[in-house]
Amino acid sequence: MKNTFLLAAALFMAFISGTNAQSTLHVGVRSGLQMSTIKQSELLSELTPKAEYTYGNTTAAFAELDFGGNFSVQAELGYAGRGFRYDLNEDVKIGDFEIPLGARADFRFNTLELPVLFKAKSGLDAVRFYAQVGPYLGYNLNSKLTARTSGIIEIKLFDMDIDLDAINYNRLEVGGIAGAGMEINTGIGRFFLDGRYQHGFTANADIPVVQETFRSRGFAVQAGFALPLN
Repeated sequence: MKNTFLLAAALFMAFISGTNAQSTLHVGVRSGLQMSTIKQSELLSELTPKAEYTYGNTTAAFAELDFGGNFSVQAELGYAGRGFRYDLNEDVKIGDFEIPLGARADFRFNTLELPVLFKAKSGLDAVRFYAQVGPYLGYNLNSKLTARTSGIIEIKLFDMDIDLDAINYNRLEVGGIAGAGMEINTGIGRFFLDGRYQHGFTANADIPVVQETFRSRGFAVQAGFALPLN
């Protein structure tokens, strides 16, 4: 799986170096807030608490290749802090730790991402609007469980690293992204703001006894800036 991700990263670099003078290449960075959770089946939702949204940051470097004024392809290499939250309605024991009734358990996954997005644009030279869609490849680096009390004053109960290999967690993830945004030509580069929806196609984990799976999904709002190279 690591070799697959390294191959994808090499293709990202080939995308940058393989541009020609007939196209316009922009490079830049983006950063924003991501709200994520997991998609559970009805059966799994009956066996576990409902998975709620949790918040994290997302950031990436990217290269965008324009083909004319209305179409471009954007390749990114970035980081996403994904996860989900359980609000517990009973006492739960995880390892050597007891999580009391009414507490919450936050699961966080630090993920490397490689999206390739196809963008259609319209508007004036100064301000343009766009829609974007495309696949992404993700690799979950590590994970952590944080338990907190709920209420007006939150108290952290414990932090616990999760061994993803020990629980047979699928680190490699394939999914899709769709979104829309706007970009402003500042004269020296592009400032942009967009929103995205992300949905995992591959199962993050298989629950062996009940033969159930779950997949990641989330929303992101982000801003960034890009400079032309040619």
